[in-house]
This record gives sequence, C-alpha cells and structure tokens, in this order.
Amino acid sequence: MIRSALLIVLLVFALGACGYRLQGRSAQLPGGVRSVVIELFDNQTFEPFLENSVTRAVISRFARHAELEIVEQPARTEALLRGRITGYRNFALSYDQNDRIAEYRSEMTVEADLLRLETGEVLWRGSVVWHEDYNVSEDKVLQEDRKRAAILEISERLADELFSRMIDQF
Repeated sequence: MIRSALLIVLLVFALGACGYRLQGRSAQLPGGVRSVVIELFDNQTFEPFLENSVTRAVISRFARHAELEIVEQPARTEALLRGRITGYRNFALSYDQNDRIAEYRSEMTVEADLLRLETGEVLWRGSVVWHEDYNVSEDKVLQEDRKRAAILEISERLADELFSRMIDQF
C-alpha cells in the first residue's frame, strides 16, 4: 500500500516537471509586461470597419489573461500594442453544378507590435493570417450577414493567435 502511494506521488511529480502549462494561465507577455494599452488597429484595406472588430477582439482576448491589465491611458502602462490590418480579401471558393458561386472565403492579415513605452523597444513583432468560409445566399441581406459573421470569427481567431504568439514569444 505504501509502495503504491509512493509510486503515485512520484508519478505526479514527474508529470508536473515535464514543462506542460495551460496557455495564458501563468505565462507573461514579452519583457514581463503586466499592463498594456491597445490602440485602435489601422485598417490599410478597402474593407470598411475591420479595425473595429479586430481591435475589439484583441482587447477581449488580452483582458481574459489574469496577470495582464488593459489600460486606457498610455501614461499609466508599461507597453503599447499597436496593429495594422494589412490585407483583406473575399473571394469565390467553390461553385455549384450551374457554375454559380456556392461558397466564399474571407481572409485577413494582421501585423502587430508590442512596444515598451518607456524606451520604445520593440518587445514583439509578428504577423498572422486567418480565413473563414461561408455559404452563398440569394438573399443579399443574409449574404452580408454571413460575411460579417465570417469577419467576426476571423477577428477572434486572429486575436487568439496574436496572443498565443506573444505569450510563446514566437
């Protein structure tokens, strides 16, 4: 009995030492940053209002990290996260038997920089791309709703990917 209990304790310690961690639980942003101001992303595309959905998704994702404070005034923070939406395209992905578009793909590219405000040092710089597919509808209102839903999903996925890459310093 004592032998099996000792074996279980050793197994728990061994597994705990493997280096596994839950993403976003205890990891920090590069440079040990604990507070950040997030600027409105710059939309360098012709698709209107992308900056709103991307910025909102990034703020929401970063706010979920227990050890990070999102600050509104740059004077009260350590770092600045600024980003640019450098690419957006929406294109036909598949066609039906009558050679009509059956499915679209929306794709977005975002670049971001994390800067230490005190020195201007770039702590992290990266780029991420994500896409989402959606079905065509003959109802133009429904079609536009599907496109907007795809943009919102892309924004959330891009925010997750930016956060993960910063935490992992990748």
